[in-house]
Amino acid sequence: MTHKTVDRSEQDNRPAAALVSGLERPLSLWEKPGFVHGARILTMKGARRVEHLRPGDHVITRGNGAVPVHLIEQRSMVVPAVYIVAGSLGHHQPDLDSLLPASQTVLLRDWRAHAFAGAEETMVKIDRLVDGEYVRDIGLQTLTLYSVFCAAPQVLYADGMELGTADIMAYENALT
Repeated sequence: MTHKTVDRSEQDNRPAAALVSGLERPLSLWEKPGFVHGARILTMKGARRVEHLRPGDHVITRGNGAVPVHLIEQRSMVVPAVYIVAGSLGHHQPDLDSLLPASQTVLLRDWRAHAFAGAEETMVKIDRLVDGEYVRDIGLQTLTLYSVFCAAPQVLYADGMELGTADIMAYENALT
């Protein structure tokens, strides 16, 4: 499989949508999850900033061990953002105050998973967790985002959180 990195910005002339396998409609760039510039992703070589990841690097996943990154899309754009206070998503989750695009998916494995899905664990968009105190909607922000794709949807460890890769949307119909 060919590995490549795609750079996109809201100023270019490309279509403002990206088709993710398995979805009935394309995701707009606004909806596509991504890791913010500076996010630390757990890899076989330790925690690495997302902007230093390259296709072919092996990232540590929740369910499948180390898997290679196949594609990274970088884009800078104005998106709804959420600020998360350290420790507010569980024990040391996140391990520091964090900023995420509202569309980023997070794995819940505590009482919140039961509240949202009646299950031991579930994936939700981070904006569904906004409480105004520990998880705050901070409105539109200009962010540089990196959408990471693997051969199949994965949950990665980033800044002490369990976050979905961009292709997780193909399997999480409840998120649309």
